[in-house]
Amino acid sequence: MAEKITLKIEGMGCSKCVDKVEKALGDIDGISEIEVSLDNNAASFALAAPATRESAVEAIEDVGYDVAAR
Repeated sequence: MAEKITLKIEGMGCSKCVDKVEKALGDIDGISEIEVSLDNNAASFALAAPATRESAVEAIEDVGYDVAAR
């Protein structure tokens, strides 16, 4: 069963940033229902195996953003 996760993201400033985070998360098998909010500086998504919270954080960091309070 999928777990709903919300991560605070630092460094997003425009809609292109949102698109980059959505794509990075969408490329991970097991992540679905992705919602990235520029207003809240957060990404929410459903997480199921084989994806992990760590793989989501790594994907976000790989496209140039920081995840707060891991």
